[in-house]
Amino acid sequence: MTAHAFAPVPHELLDPPRQRGRRFRRDGRPLPADLLYGRLLATAVQHALGGGPAPEATVRSADGSSAPLPLDRWLGPVDAADRAVLELADSPVLDLGCGPGRHLAALRHAGKPGLGVDLSPVAVWVARERGAEAVPGDIFTAVPDAGTWSTALLLDGNVGIGGAPAVLLRRTCQLLGPDGTALVELDAPGEPTYRTRVRLEAPGVVSEWFAWARVGVDGIGAPAERAGLRVGETLSAGGRWFARLHVR
Repeated sequence: MTAHAFAPVPHELLDPPRQRGRRFRRDGRPLPADLLYGRLLATAVQHALGGGPAPEATVRSADGSSAPLPLDRWLGPVDAADRAVLELADSPVLDLGCGPGRHLAALRHAGKPGLGVDLSPVAVWVARERGAEAVPGDIFTAVPDAGTWSTALLLDGNVGIGGAPAVLLRRTCQLLGPDGTALVELDAPGEPTYRTRVRLEAPGVVSEWFAWARVGVDGIGAPAERAGLRVGETLSAGGRWFARLHVR
């Protein structure tokens, strides 16, 4: 399913009660990251429907470097690299930080049931629009069917969630069944593993800083071991790198 098949994002998702009055701040203070992300994602959906310009958004790191926020790619269909890693997934699949659900939609098409979890209500709504099952929530709190999932996905850099890869992988291990595996996207060989802080930036608005991490394919072994996982095979596809981690 491509982005042009989406409906417009409901307005109430862009201004939830707990954030009401903070959506269009005029005082220059940063927005919560999940709120700004939802606004940008909704703008990208609207653009795909022919209703305005594409959002200009970047991810800024604490060292001053920045990279585009790839909303169009996340709203689009899976590419060859995605397909290569998803072939390794056994169902049922839990997508941690599922975003707008392109991986879940592809898995559903392949007959592999899955569930996504994401902090952003907008992302969850978009994922459901493309036929995926997804729920809003924090992966460190209540997750449905914890301890039973065959595969967990940490793709699109999501191994960086929370800025502590070993903690995140330990939580991932708790969510998997006894023979479960995690499919993790990593940086290329030779790239460093480190903790940082990042924020989202768009014209006239920024998000609050939040903890993040980058993990190179050479650096996944230590946090995986501390989390109760072992590194199996690694995969390179389309210039991207992945590893499959097994519950020990």
